[in-house]
Amino acid sequence: MCAAATFKNQSLYVHIPFCQGICAYCDFTRVRYHAGLADQYLTQLAGELEQRVPRQAMETVYIGGGTPTALSLGQLRRLLDMLKPYTEGALEVTIEANPEAIKPELIDILLTGGVNRISLGLQSCDDQILKQIGRRHTFDQARQAIRLLQQAGLTNISCDLIYSLPGQTREQWTATLQGVLSLNIPHCSLYSLTIEEHSEFGRTGQQPLDEDTEASMYFEAVQVLKQAGYQHYEISNFAFAGYASRHNLHYWRYDDFYGVGLGASGKLGAFRYDNTRNFQDYFQGRWIAEKIELTREDQMFEMVMMNLRTAAGLSLIEFERIFQTPVTSVYPEAIQNGLCQGWLHLDKEHLAATDSGMALLNTVLEEFLD
Repeated sequence: MCAAATFKNQSLYVHIPFCQGICAYCDFTRVRYHAGLADQYLTQLAGELEQRVPRQAMETVYIGGGTPTALSLGQLRRLLDMLKPYTEGALEVTIEANPEAIKPELIDILLTGGVNRISLGLQSCDDQILKQIGRRHTFDQARQAIRLLQQAGLTNISCDLIYSLPGQTREQWTATLQGVLSLNIPHCSLYSLTIEEHSEFGRTGQQPLDEDTEASMYFEAVQVLKQAGYQHYEISNFAFAGYASRHNLHYWRYDDFYGVGLGASGKLGAFRYDNTRNFQDYFQGRWIAEKIELTREDQMFEMVMMNLRTAAGLSLIEFERIFQTPVTSVYPEAIQNGLCQGWLHLDKEHLAATDSGMALLNTVLEEFLD
C-alpha cells in the first residue's frame, strides 16, 4: 500500500449518456435518447448516489454527458431533485446543454433545480461546419439561446469550440473566434480534434489538420481571446475574471472527486476508478469497471501534471503538505532543466509553466517521468 495522502473532496460529476443525435467526432459514453431507457437509468443513478456518495453539500456539481438536456423536462426535473442534497449551497452547479434545447421552460427547470452555470456545446460559429460535424443547431440558434439564458439571469455561460476539423480553413476559425466575442459570454474552452476509433470520423478515415496548422489555430485563439480580456487560466480554457470553472479547477488542482453514472470516473485518495460503459452491467448495480491503486510516485507526478496545465501552477506549500517533501527534492533535474529551457518559472510559492512551456507541455512533463 502507498503512503496515505490527504486531498480535498468537494466535487461531484454526474454523467447523463443520452443525446438526441450522435456527433461525428464524439466517442464519449453516449446513446441516442430513449424515454424508457432514460427512466431506468435515472432510477439506477439514484441508487448509485445513495450507496456511493455521502448526502452532503458539494462545492461544485457538474452534470455532463452525452447531453443532459436530451432528457425530457420531467426527467430533467427528476434528476435535479435527486441531486438537491449535493447542489443546495453549492458555489457552482454546471450542466452541459445544446443550443437547440434552450427554451424558457427548460431554463425555469434549471433555475429551480439550482443550476447556475451552463456549458454550451457551440463548437463552431460556422453553419457549414456545424452541419458537417453533425450538430443540430445553427449559429443564430446559439445566439438566441444565449440571449434567453442571459435574460433569465443565467449569465455564467461557457462555450466549447473545436478546431483542426477536416477541411476547416483558417478563415473559418478566425470568423468563429470573432463570433464568440460577439456573444459576450465569460468563459470559453478550446479543443483540438482527436480522431477517436469508434467515432464517425474514425470509422470513415477522416483526419485532423496538419500539426502546424493546428498549432497556428491555437495560438491565434490565445491571442484573440487574451486581447478581448479573457484570462488564459488553463491550457485550453479562458475566462473573464471571476468566471474560471470552479469544478474543473478541482481536477487541475488534483483534488479528489466523486463520479457517478455510466462511464464516469472519480478519484478518492490513492485510488482512481472508472465506471462501466455497459448499460446491462450498470442496471445490475455493477457500477465500477476498474479501480486503480495509485502509488505515491503516481500521485506526485499526476499532481504536477495537472497543476502545470494552469497559469497559477503548482502550489509548493500544498505539494509539501500532502507528500511531506518539497517538489524540488522529488524532481530536481526536471525542474532545473525546465528553468534553463525557459519552460518553467519557480518562485517562493509556485512552480508554473511559462508561455513557451505551456505550448510544449507534453515535452516538459516527459522530463518529470525520466
